[in-house]
Amino acid sequence: MKFLFDIGHPADVHYFRNTITFLQDRGHEVSIYARDKDVTHKLLSTYGFEFISKGKGGRLITDRLAYTIKSLQKLHEGIVTLKPDICMSHASPYLAMMARLHGVPNIMFNDTESAALFKTVLRFFKPDVYSPDSFTEADENRQKLVPSYMELAYLHPDHFTPNEKIKKITGENYVLLRFVGNHATHDIGHPGITDDQKREMVNNLKKYATVWISSEESLPADLQSYRLQVSEEQIHDVIAFSRLVIGGSGTMSSEAAMLGVPAIFVNNNRLGYINELGDTYGLVYRYRNRKQERESALKRAAKILEHDHSEKYAERRRKMLADKQNMTQIMLDIISKKATELGKEV
Repeated sequence: MKFLFDIGHPADVHYFRNTITFLQDRGHEVSIYARDKDVTHKLLSTYGFEFISKGKGGRLITDRLAYTIKSLQKLHEGIVTLKPDICMSHASPYLAMMARLHGVPNIMFNDTESAALFKTVLRFFKPDVYSPDSFTEADENRQKLVPSYMELAYLHPDHFTPNEKIKKITGENYVLLRFVGNHATHDIGHPGITDDQKREMVNNLKKYATVWISSEESLPADLQSYRLQVSEEQIHDVIAFSRLVIGGSGTMSSEAAMLGVPAIFVNNNRLGYINELGDTYGLVYRYRNRKQERESALKRAAKILEHDHSEKYAERRRKMLADKQNMTQIMLDIISKKATELGKEV
């Protein structure tokens, strides 16, 4: 069979890499189209995947429009040339449009309620959409819910064992701060963490542990010494042995939770999977990016770091894993079912 994947974000590489590897190992032809965003291309190369670049996006309306046109053009050419049996993405409106235009089955995953254009995509382009069962705004007629999280496609114990050698770089007692750019369409209206707020977080947390920063954007000169210098594929080892992850990234907060590490999510955006990881499993604490709530977040961080709570969070992780399934296996089951409908086999 032939498959076409549209990769728009570094997280998408992780979501699909085990599925893509499985398909390639079974002799299927997989074509990957990828946006040049952050470390997306580096990750694909690190994992040995060949891909076709769709170019960069941008912050200006003109940049976004130019990227949209180029992305649609590239995917159109890919479908015409490759003639895939199935198209797959994580909430790509571009692939949804092109797959619909060419009559190719499109399997889409989405875990972000505020993803721009998603409801329009559901209505007009009709992909087969699957979301975690924590999704709070599911369209019952067009969307199927599965008992998992996207991050369990690569951080489920079946797929990931952290490498303790990372401690030679990070040390034993550390916290990880994650700062995101907040330029994605689903971040519109949700202000990011300012440089002064970053300084405040560092100054508070360094009383308890070594502070490392992972940041999508440049840091002010006085915070450069805190920037984490590891390769892209090592970040999950860093998360696994950290005592706490704090910042504005929903994905990294969820990744921490998957590994039994408490996370503090400072962001005005509200995500179903983050809500569930907080309310049901006690693995993520949520605070809006407002002065009073940021202060509460730092108090929560101090409470976590003052004592060793690792076993408590490990037990909460075990409860979560008992309720949720391996997302890669769910993906492969979905693909297998669709292949059967097409009279083919995976």
